Amino acid sequence: MPENNRLTNYTLILFTILFAVKLYFISNTFLVDDEAYYAMYARHLAWGYIDHGPVVAFIIWIFTFLNESSFTVRLGPVILMSFLTIFLYSVTKKHMDQQFALITSLALIANLMFHTNSIIITPDVPLAFFSILSILFYYLAYFKDERFIYPGGIMLGFSVLSKVSALFPAIGIFLFPFLVKEKRHMLKNVHFYASFFISFIIFIPFIVWNFKNDFAFVKYQGSHILEGGGFSDFLELWAGAALLIGPLFFYYSAIKPIIYLKDWMVISCEKKYFGLVTSVPLSYFLFHSLFSRFELNWIAPIFFGGLFILAAEESQYSQTRKRLHIQIIYSLFFISLIMVQTFYPLLPLKGKSDPTNRYYMYTSLVKDVKTSIMDDLEMNKLRIVSNEFQIPSIINFYLNPQHEAICLSIDYHETLYSFHYDQQSLIGEDFIYIHDKKEFPEKIKPFFDSYEPIMISNHSRNNSTIASYSIWAVKNYKGKL
Repeated sequence: MPENNRLTNYTLILFTILFAVKLYFISNTFLVDDEAYYAMYARHLAWGYIDHGPVVAFIIWIFTFLNESSFTVRLGPVILMSFLTIFLYSVTKKHMDQQFALITSLALIANLMFHTNSIIITPDVPLAFFSILSILFYYLAYFKDERFIYPGGIMLGFSVLSKVSALFPAIGIFLFPFLVKEKRHMLKNVHFYASFFISFIIFIPFIVWNFKNDFAFVKYQGSHILEGGGFSDFLELWAGAALLIGPLFFYYSAIKPIIYLKDWMVISCEKKYFGLVTSVPLSYFLFHSLFSRFELNWIAPIFFGGLFILAAEESQYSQTRKRLHIQIIYSLFFISLIMVQTFYPLLPLKGKSDPTNRYYMYTSLVKDVKTSIMDDLEMNKLRIVSNEFQIPSIINFYLNPQHEAICLSIDYHETLYSFHYDQQSLIGEDFIYIHDKKEFPEKIKPFFDSYEPIMISNHSRNNSTIASYSIWAVKNYKGKL
């Protein structure tokens, strides 16, 4: 009991400190370009988008309804992940034990991946929130009280609507009573199937959106996930995941599920459940990443089940073990390092080697566009364009120009803007073109009669140039050839 009391106090103090740090962070940093793009989702609400489901858009829309700012755009992640921590503690303490509850909460608070999810708004935020809750509710339905099965189905539906990679833990949840004979009585329970039907109902709007838009999401993601990769990409992905999530958390997420499968006949049903919801996404991502290039956040579903495996294994002991302390200290060190580096760049890192530079990449561009373009009566009449979605999204969010800035998508994948601006209606127009390099792009030249430089916008940080943009006046857009 004294050990639990100390751990409870430690967790509460840590939660409070990190909550304050998160609020300070979201109050004093620029949005990264992906966040600005998702903020444009909220300005163009729909039941689907070319690259993701609609949940992230609705979260941003709710929190920015009264006032749109960097703070309110990011307030959703802070609130959702903080609520998740408190809710997990309360429910697992009641239905499992306090040690399990404390370790689960502590592993969620003091982890670089989940910390990032709580300060940066991306589809990974609702993915984590709803997936973890769905795993929890279905566990409670299978082992404690069947009435939790409907909350589980609802959470599962919203997790898949957030990001389709939630399907992998969902498969593990669904297969569990088929593979574990002690739980096969659930297969005769109509509520088991009804819960998944509810999940499907929640997902239907996204399916309908795809039908109406020529399966844009399916085509885009199909080409995206098939991007070729090699063994070096495989090693980089999984080494990066271990670095991000921490050694003990990685062990319980990427190695322990394999051990569970090997020892399937002798482990408890609870371990079979958590092992299954973790090993299904693990198997897919391990295999697919051998020949495709994956981004680090794509494999996040592995760690949702891993969170519960960590808590289940470590809570078996009356006292927290040294290796759990090492995991927490490790994660807190990197969280602290990144937070300090964001505001006081002590490490001599340059360019992309410093991940905190992304919070400053567009500060000078926004100022320069405002003074040189927005404040000029003639130039302000022209639409700002680029050939990537990042720059228009930043311009739209921070400057809100008279004509919404857009991405032309010339020899580039379709974006949100492709669904709201018809290429034919843009033919013959003059634009302000912004490029993320100093020279005008060769592939864009045939699409305009002329291009004249206006200015170069640079931003430096820590005695190094971290971003350069060229701004051009372009005339008579010819449309996609």
